[in-house]
Amino acid sequence: MFGGAGEATSAPAAATRAGRLLAQLAPAAADAPPLRSPITTHVLDTCLGRPAPGVGVTLCRLAPGSAAAWERVAAGATNRDGRIPDLLPPADWVQPGRYRITFDVAEYQARCAAEQPAFFGPAAGGGPARRFYPSVLVEFEIQPQQAREHFHVPLTWNPFGYSTYRGS
Repeated sequence: MFGGAGEATSAPAAATRAGRLLAQLAPAAADAPPLRSPITTHVLDTCLGRPAPGVGVTLCRLAPGSAAAWERVAAGATNRDGRIPDLLPPADWVQPGRYRITFDVAEYQARCAAEQPAFFGPAAGGGPARRFYPSVLVEFEIQPQQAREHFHVPLTWNPFGYSTYRGS
């Protein structure tokens, strides 16, 4: 969906900033909830019992009418609290369709192994730290009647297992 490497990260960031600015400038109805990203996520490291900061996340949407063409919609990294609250610009709706969130946990795990080598230990034969899941891919579908709902897709992760659910 985006051309060059720099453009892929700057366009979503600019859209996020523009959405925040518009949300601040637009008068809000007294009973309307504040606008926020319609899709959010967070990552919890169940091995260390803490949020997972710095995990790269990519959000893609299946191209309309396609069975296999995924379009990159947004990308970011989890904050100190393991969250990405502004994956998409603030809005009160989201385009229905099939989405895919990819969590790049390999780099995060490498950092954890460097910080705590005794805990993550090297692989058999003295190679780099053990890892089984270099990335986690979560696919979900938003129906047309759900377009005004919020979708929070958390990941609870450890080096040898993960779980996900629709949060609130």
